[in-house]
Amino acid sequence: MKLTCDAELRPYNSFGVAARAACLAEIHAGEDLEQAIELADSRDLPLLLLGGGTNVLFAGDFPGMVLLMRNRGIEIDRESGLVRIAAGENWHELVQICLENGLYGLENLALIPGSAGAAPVQNIGAYGVELESYFIELELFDCADGSRRVMSREDCGFSYRDSVLKQPRSQPQVVCSLTLQLSREPAPNMSYPALAEELKGIAGEPAPQDIFEAVCRIRRRKLPDPAKIGNAGSFFKNPVISQEEFEQLRNRFCSPPSFPAKTGVKVPAGWLLDQCGFKGYRKGAAGVSEHHALVLINRGGATGKELHQLAMKMRDRAFAEFGITLEPEVRIIGANL
Repeated sequence: MKLTCDAELRPYNSFGVAARAACLAEIHAGEDLEQAIELADSRDLPLLLLGGGTNVLFAGDFPGMVLLMRNRGIEIDRESGLVRIAAGENWHELVQICLENGLYGLENLALIPGSAGAAPVQNIGAYGVELESYFIELELFDCADGSRRVMSREDCGFSYRDSVLKQPRSQPQVVCSLTLQLSREPAPNMSYPALAEELKGIAGEPAPQDIFEAVCRIRRRKLPDPAKIGNAGSFFKNPVISQEEFEQLRNRFCSPPSFPAKTGVKVPAGWLLDQCGFKGYRKGAAGVSEHHALVLINRGGATGKELHQLAMKMRDRAFAEFGITLEPEVRIIGANL
């Protein structure tokens, strides 16, 4: 186990903000995890699990031990379509590897940043597909009691960008690996309007590789590259409102964008924030993308506190304008919410 004390966290978060942790442990195997937790217990340090750091905002320092998942390995059974992935694997690279091996279903989830272990926690989704549809099970280590167990799809309690794994706990639960069931037969999903529009020029039914490339093009147009401009992608979840609330919205706007949801109508948070004038907004080095009002960006030198203050300003403005509460999709560390 590689251990760093008084660790700088700027390299480990895609916003690129400065923050420090009392300790940072790089986890490559199960024994590393157990050793790190024993050390944290001996020093009475709280634990924070970190994967790719692409869905977190450090609004302050973390006074404990950060567990940085770096375990690797992908096992593919082409006959059954089962794929077992170590938590530290890069998600986008996994999607590419599955395509290369003739296993399909994840192509709509291309270019989502972060690690594989974070995928079930967030129940990642994009362009008409959610991880839940392909999920079989995961292996979990509970830092509270040192137990290990396997969790099924039902155990995970998946919902929109959420799971039971995302709920606050005094000690984290660590996803060590996950198993997915993919298809050997292409089954293109073009239910998302923007994706269908992108694929209009394809003669016949698009192949999975066509969908993969189209999703990558759309995401690159809409989202800045974190290697160039600090960001964590979409900052807020798309809110689900009642049909009555949506009718009120439709009375104000001719054709507000919407999508059906299990419990009402889903409205794009980016559209709401755009109506509030936040696209391209900036306050010092903290700002909002010129291309998408849902993406907060670090223009260079912004602090996590400044970005958090901007996010809360956006949330409050949206509520004042529409009576709709926006919930952060990004995990916020070190702030009093």
